[in-house]
Amino acid sequence: MLTRYFIDEVTETRASRRQAFNLFSQVSDWSDWCSVVRYARLFGGRWRPGARLLFVADLPGLPPAPVVVTVLEYREHECIAWGIDLPMARLVHRFTFIDDGQGECRVHQQEWSEGALTLLTLPLGRVLHRFDQRFAAEFAALF
Repeated sequence: MLTRYFIDEVTETRASRRQAFNLFSQVSDWSDWCSVVRYARLFGGRWRPGARLLFVADLPGLPPAPVVVTVLEYREHECIAWGIDLPMARLVHRFTFIDDGQGECRVHQQEWSEGALTLLTLPLGRVLHRFDQRFAAEFAALF
């Protein structure tokens, strides 16, 4: 299957895994600390596979883009992933929270597309990568 990664990077934080995960999972607060998220809401009030997440992304050089995704994975204090399934394509964004053994947390962020229509994502690759990097840097700066 054709796969293309937009980001596969680890961000160091000075927070514990529990603290980083708890702050990250407060979706309605994303716009308070992240300049590339204008609005975010988790429908149903709690993280669980199948839940819907809406966020409005402020991608550099583009108008605000509302995005609705489905939560694919949720393991408390460990992992959150969401994605979009389209005919012949899938887009997945995963955050894994890793204890560094010294009381702090590393956040492994991966975003990728799969399937035949992955070729259509080529023009957006750089924009998504910059969005993901800004999101991670601003999250880490909270600690």
